[in-house]
Amino acid sequence: MKAEGIIKELVLLDGKPSVRIRCDPALIPAPGQYVLAYAIGSDVSPVLRSSVLADAVFSAKIFTDGFLAALPVPISWMIGTPLHLRGPLGHGFLVPKDARRVALVAFEVQKTRAGDSPPRLSALIDIVLKQEASIVLVCRTPPDDLPPQIEVQPLKALMDICDWADYIAMDTERESLPELKKMFGEGNLLKGRKDAQILIHTPMPCGAIAECGVCAVVSHHRQLLVCKDGPVFDLKDLLDE
Repeated sequence: MKAEGIIKELVLLDGKPSVRIRCDPALIPAPGQYVLAYAIGSDVSPVLRSSVLADAVFSAKIFTDGFLAALPVPISWMIGTPLHLRGPLGHGFLVPKDARRVALVAFEVQKTRAGDSPPRLSALIDIVLKQEASIVLVCRTPPDDLPPQIEVQPLKALMDICDWADYIAMDTERESLPELKKMFGEGNLLKGRKDAQILIHTPMPCGAIAECGVCAVVSHHRQLLVCKDGPVFDLKDLLDE
């Protein structure tokens, strides 16, 4: 199996181990997209591997020669590990060029997941700052080393911040969708709003090859696959019944 990438550096991301991957620029996932990554020739015990399948990896920060992987990453990945990469896959975030007030929202129902999703939104920060837009990050636990221009607000401020923003980028687990529908439905917050997107984080074992249905979500009474139709969706499409 040919190696398309290699682990260049081990990095602590919000106190948890991550990696910097060096690869061809054509393989770098845009914010919200993912690549399927498989460690080649690893002699690590299978007990230590997170999966015998390829892992879906998102970018937390993009460089000219690769990207910083958003959490979580397999614990068996070490410096020098060669990777087979397939992608980029799926639909990513599309930040409107005229956006001036941007909300990045990491919405997690389970507090034990706090800190997992802000890195999947972090790749948007450089894009938004280049547009000279204001950014507010809404989350339970803010990531480390945020640029000083970014304001951090708790989840209880979600409704006010979403009302302020002219573009919203959210990240949540698939299991959190019912709670989101309840919150946004009660305030009718998305009425008339077009520029709101959401990344759904859920296992995607087939990577859009087999259409196995494991990652399915329902929109307008039809089934969509996160691996293929997402992982980034129009927020209204998933919250509307």
